[in-house]
Amino acid sequence: TYDLDPATSMTVPWGANIQAPDADPNPPGITPGGRLDLLFVGRDWYAKGGHITAATLALLREQGVDAHLTVIGTMPPDEVDKEHLTIHPMLDKSKPDELALFTELYRRSHFIVMPSMESYGFAFCEASAYGVPSLCYRAGGVPVRDGVNGFALPLGSEAPAFAAQITSYLNDPAAYDKLRASTRTEFDDHLNWDAWGSRVDAILRGD
Repeated sequence: TYDLDPATSMTVPWGANIQAPDADPNPPGITPGGRLDLLFVGRDWYAKGGHITAATLALLREQGVDAHLTVIGTMPPDEVDKEHLTIHPMLDKSKPDELALFTELYRRSHFIVMPSMESYGFAFCEASAYGVPSLCYRAGGVPVRDGVNGFALPLGSEAPAFAAQITSYLNDPAAYDKLRASTRTEFDDHLNWDAWGSRVDAILRGD
């Protein structure tokens, strides 16, 4: 954006704004013909790309995938078919019971799908903390590395592109298991505040 010389500038990713959860000892796998759980987290349905997420869900179901979508933080508009949606308009993570539900919803999800225009995207750090791969737009400075903790699709991509990315893993469960493992590793190594602090400290010291 600012045409900075790469030799004199650098990017250090921020961390997730949650206490680091323990790694899931039994993360959900993905299988052809099995249930697929998608997650959407955001307060503004339209700004966060909810219409594309809903269209992705519908397309997957048209293709015979037993796909379901959990929405946290907002109420989808009336025109959205809610038959295969679970909606939590508000979850307060300061309340133990709601935090437990929040954690459970993340742990059982296979992908977070949020094609929004982000300046960064803390939700993707959060998803990585739970080992959930993210599908989003390549917008702003999203902390999503393709094939590591999800995929950032080109701006303007529509539901077929997101659905195709998902079905590629439905057809290769072993690859999904590896993606989920590398997603959590990305959080441990880069997308937490301790890693941010260590990296910034090293840069300031000239290491």
